[in-house]
Amino acid sequence: MPHLSPMSWITSMLMFWISVSILFSTLWWSNNYLFSSKMTNCAPKSLTPWNWL
Repeated sequence: MPHLSPMSWITSMLMFWISVSILFSTLWWSNNYLFSSKMTNCAPKSLTPWNWL
């Protein structure tokens, strides 16, 4: 029976976290673009979380 070696487990976890980070960065950039293009005049710029970074 093939068993999952620690190296392949680490590799699968790395691939999982890379895909999750890519997904969240894509959502963050699209949200940033939509917010800055549509709601710039409606909200103070100091309240937007991407200006804190």
